Amino acid sequence: MRQNVLSPLDETPWRTARHLGASLVALGLAAASLANPGLAEPLPSASIARMAQLPSGGLQAVETTDGELLFFSENGRYVLRGSAVDLWHGAKLTAFDQTQHLAGRIDLARLKLDVADLGAIDVGEGPEVVIFVDPFCPHCTALYDDLAPLRATYRFRLVPIPVLGEPSQRAVLALACLSGSDPEQAREALLAGLTAALAEPAAGCGEAVAQRTLIAAQILGIRGTPFLIAPDGRLRQGRPDDLAAWLAAVEERAE
Repeated sequence: MRQNVLSPLDETPWRTARHLGASLVALGLAAASLANPGLAEPLPSASIARMAQLPSGGLQAVETTDGELLFFSENGRYVLRGSAVDLWHGAKLTAFDQTQHLAGRIDLARLKLDVADLGAIDVGEGPEVVIFVDPFCPHCTALYDDLAPLRATYRFRLVPIPVLGEPSQRAVLALACLSGSDPEQAREALLAGLTAALAEPAAGCGEAVAQRTLIAAQILGIRGTPFLIAPDGRLRQGRPDDLAAWLAAVEERAE
């Protein structure tokens, strides 16, 4: 798999934190197995069967060996027992597989998030594929070549976000300004890698769009680019080895 370009936040500390979080959850389960008269319903003494990091909220879903679903804070201090509600999907979470399935998806329509409000630059026609990109991300540039043979099948909605520092911030702001008056020129500048040559936008132009994009990226938990959302809501961090095959999997499950 091609590695995605990450933001200036190095991925290594995040990976280390996740492993530490898993250890702390195990510690929490072990501690919970001790007799505690303060608990009306003591936690089970079962061990961890499976666990999954939820995309936001600092929670991990844990299935114990006796089949119980628990939600632990990342430091293992707090535990939520039984079901939870995924408000983004309007679903009550009662099983590990269901929780993991929904954690890997986003329903933009249910969230009422129109990426046109985020300065999306459209390529092609058909079911929508949303892709968050950085103007200077090399893997994003390589991904643009993958779009060409699929333009008649999918509508790719490219949302520029600045994850690679100040030059990216300037380019995203210039694209946000330009896309409002000349979307064709904005599209060509992004796809051809010419964003650095774009004129400085007038004061205030594109700022509202750029701010909305940053807020959306933070809410969705996007740390690097490219970040793809398939027509069925499946998420992928990084450029797929075979974009057509990854998208075709959406249609195969829909049949």
